[in-house]
Parts: sequence; C-alpha cells; structure tokens
Amino acid sequence: MAERKLPILCLLLGLPWLIAAFFPPLNHDSAAVLTWAQRMVAGERLYIDLIDVNPPMIFWLNLPPAAVAAWTGVSAASLLVAWYALLTVLGLTLAGPAFGRLFSARERGGLIAATIGAVVILPAHSFTQREHVLLALALPYLIHAAARAQNQANRLSWLTAGLFAVAICLKPHFLLIPAAIEGFLLLHRGGRASLRDPVVPIMAGVGSAYLASVALLTPAYFTTILPMMAELYTNARADWRGLLLGDQVLPLVLGSLVLGCLTWRHGPSPRLLLVFTVSASLAGFSQMKGWDYHFMAARGGLLLLLGWSLGRWLRTPTRAAVATVAASLAYASLLGLPFAAQRGFAETPDARLRDLMEQTAPGGSVLWFTTSLKPQFSLLQTTGSTYVGHYMSLWPLPELYPASAPAGFRPLVQISEIERTLIATTAADLARKPDLLVVTDGASEPGFGARPWDHLAYFRRDPGIAAALTAYDPVGKIAGWTLYRRAQP
Repeated sequence: MAERKLPILCLLLGLPWLIAAFFPPLNHDSAAVLTWAQRMVAGERLYIDLIDVNPPMIFWLNLPPAAVAAWTGVSAASLLVAWYALLTVLGLTLAGPAFGRLFSARERGGLIAATIGAVVILPAHSFTQREHVLLALALPYLIHAAARAQNQANRLSWLTAGLFAVAICLKPHFLLIPAAIEGFLLLHRGGRASLRDPVVPIMAGVGSAYLASVALLTPAYFTTILPMMAELYTNARADWRGLLLGDQVLPLVLGSLVLGCLTWRHGPSPRLLLVFTVSASLAGFSQMKGWDYHFMAARGGLLLLLGWSLGRWLRTPTRAAVATVAASLAYASLLGLPFAAQRGFAETPDARLRDLMEQTAPGGSVLWFTTSLKPQFSLLQTTGSTYVGHYMSLWPLPELYPASAPAGFRPLVQISEIERTLIATTAADLARKPDLLVVTDGASEPGFGARPWDHLAYFRRDPGIAAALTAYDPVGKIAGWTLYRRAQP
C-alpha cells in the first residue's frame, strides 16, 4: 500500500465518527455554549444578560458558526462541528511540511492513524468540547515543538503556536501544558536557543491580548463572575485520592509509565508526546471533577505516543497504521459503545420531552428550572426554541444549599447578594413570558445529594415569581421533567 494513500484511508476509517458528530444530540456543554453565542449574536451581553462561569474565549470561538447560522438558517450545531473540523485541518496543514521532514515513513503511518483516532474516534459524543479543541490545536504545535527540539523550526511554528495559545485561553488549567512543553525544550536545547525562539513570546502575547480583551470587552467577568466563583464554586469536587486511583487518571499514569520507559531513549519526539500526555493529565486532574472529557487531550496524547511507538517497532507504515487504528478502536470501545448517544437518542426520555415541547409550542421560548445542563441545550438545538434564562442553569442552588445544610430555605431577608441576584434574574426571566417552563424534580438533581428539593416552592417565596407562575398550566411529565404551558397571554 503506497504511503500517500494512508492519510486518506485513515480518514475514511474515522469518517463514520465525524459524520455521527453532525447528528443529534449535540454534546450538552457544547450546545449550552453555542446557545449563549447565538444570543450574543442577537445582541445580548455576556456576563450581564448571559451568566456563566466559563471564560469568554469559548464563547468568542463559537461566534462564527452562531453568526453564520443566524444569517443562513443552517443548523448551528452542524456549523459548530464543521467549524472545529476546519480549525483542525488548518492547524495540521500548517504543520504538514515539518511532519514530513521529522518522522520516518513508519512513524508517519502510526502518527497519522493515531491523529484520526485521537481527534475523531476517541472524542465520540464529546466532539467540540473544550478539551477536544485543545487537543486538535495542540497537534500542530507539538509537531513544530519536535522540529524546534531538532533546530528545524520555521515561521509556520509561530502560527501554530498562536493557534495553540488560543486553545490555552479556554481554561486556565491548560497553562500546565505549554509550561511543561517549553520547560522540556529549555532543558533540551539550553537557555540561549530558547531565548532566541519567538514561540514563547508569541504565546505570551496572545495570552496578554486575550486578558486585555476580557478586561475591555467583558469586565463583568472580573467584577461579577470571578467573585461569585470564589464564593460558591467549591463543593462539587472529587476526592483527590479517589480521582487519582479512578478509571480516568490511573490508566493514563500506567500507560505513560510503560510507553515512557520504552521510548524515552529514542529522542525528543516521543519525549515531547510523553510530556504532553502527563501535563494534559495534570490539567484534567487539577479541575478536580473526574469527568471523562477533562482527560480527552491526555488520552489523545497517549494514543499518539502509542502510534509513534508502533511506527518505530513495526516494519512498514501500513502495519503501523493498521495496528494504531486497531488500538484506537479498542481504546474507544473501553470508553463507550460507538455512536451510543446518536443511535439511542430517539428512544430516550430526552427525545420524548423534545417531541412534547414541539407539539405544545413549536419554536417557542423556554425557561428551565434545573441545576444541570442536560438535556435542555441539546434539545433546544434540535427544536429551534429560544432559551430566555440569564443563567445556563440554577447551579448556584446546590452550592447555597449543600446536602450537609439544614433542611428548608433561608428567609428572604437573610439571603446573600448572590442568592438575591439569582431570584431577581429568575423573576426577570419570567417577565419575558416564556411559552414553556420545564421543571426538573429536585430528587433527580445530583447537586442536592438526594435531599428533597422543590424548585417552584423555592422561587414562589418571591411574590412576583409566585404571581408569574399562576399563568402556567402543567402539560405532562416525562421522567423527572414536568412541562408547563403558558395559558394566559
């Protein structure tokens, strides 16, 4: 098999996963961020009309597909998938010349297959998550980092460093990765070569420009969101011992140890892949949640290191590619059944709720009482309904009323400013007269630790909200959701 056909064949093998990403439901986190970007395109203000704890970069990155969707009427979810696929192709194209020079034919065979596996197959339903974007834009930076380690850098490395810096701005935890990579290069090349290299100043410049833009364009992130996070965003953390020994971190540690021992002596390229895998694992671990997508970039790095190793060990590029594809499929099967989210969606309670919403108020406005992002934003991207809430969810409530707190609600005269703001914005949301309300049963809300919780009872303590809720009649209940329709004009 000619080597030039390998990229095409590997891409064809990954094509079913890429196609599946265009089918509903869109990942709930990605759908929530996209919904906020669509509302920004419509004129609403981030962190004032649209409250969320995420830094603004991910919302800004989602503006192009949101704007095109508004102008053309094409599905915003499909445009989002296409947008990040385009960014991935752009970055890899910039790194293509260096890739051909740096690696042998066998190594290229393993790495090409590993790239498809890491970027297309392993992400599965987490395609377009921030860690997915991080991994996609890290790949060209890593290729050029290997070139820089061998004094073969060129100006294209400046562009890939700039793209990677944009990805780093998605989450502060991601800073661990360039710190580790550039630290390794400093030790490998020495201080003089590193000081002459413009890559670090370029990334620092992108980061500084980003911080200045946040301060100028969205100052409320510093004045409102960060103080709120400092006060509330503390309880929903996993035990670090359980996280370290759990099913996310431990396999990455063991895999890194094994492959690191086998490949370290073979030069800077496998060492850089190992450093990336370890630092991406630390970035996932530092978020202290244990969610699988937090380790997506680390799993991709481990697969890339395996692909390079198989290219080193096996006799032909074809064998390296076949073995790496097999490893990708095996790894993906351990994480979940292929296309599980898309194949089973039509039979889920989520789909039944979507159908009921479309029957009750097609394309209407919706307000959701829930502490989760599931499934409302994924459903909204399929129904064309408009979400009117200031908050993506009522996530502050479990922080304000943790499972260890005494039962009951605080009197309104004793609530904090954050709680008062949450109630006031909910009153403002209801003043917009949404066509539908969806209320999630408190017992099914994970943040409350199975304690009894009634969203409507909590908010009805406010007289204005209580009056507004009288305009709604229940339509039906599906699983843990009750749908209400506005009966009064």
